[in-house]
Amino acid sequence: MKKGIGRVFLIFLMVFLFFGTTPVLAAKKRVWGKTIVTTTSRNSSFSVSAKFSGWKQYLNVSFRGVASTKDVSYQLVYESNGVDQGAGGRVSPSEGNVTKILFLGSCSYRVCTASKNVSNVRLIITYITNSGQTVVKNYKVKY
Repeated sequence: MKKGIGRVFLIFLMVFLFFGTTPVLAAKKRVWGKTIVTTTSRNSSFSVSAKFSGWKQYLNVSFRGVASTKDVSYQLVYESNGVDQGAGGRVSPSEGNVTKILFLGSCSYRVCTASKNVSNVRLIITYITNSGQTVVKNYKVKY
């Protein structure tokens, strides 16, 4: 009698597990959009373009035609939780075409923390042409 109930229970359990479960559906893969700052030039072959990485923690800034300038500097300024943050640097003409990767966050002792609640992202490019003219370009980057 006990063997019969055990077999019925086992058969019921197997049928339930085989037919009664629903398949597990995985989340759809997230496709990250890229935000691009328009490429600009002003009577020279120098141009700048920028785009965020997939997680929007890094801004990749590409400089082209740097050899046709005397000096290039850049500043990234943004707000994080209502406080201005930023990063900056220079590109020398000897570097040629180069891409700088700017992190929106802070690092200390090889430990980096991304900024939260980022808004009002601005990129300021200043360069000196070979004729000595200083050109300042301000961009508002869509975050």
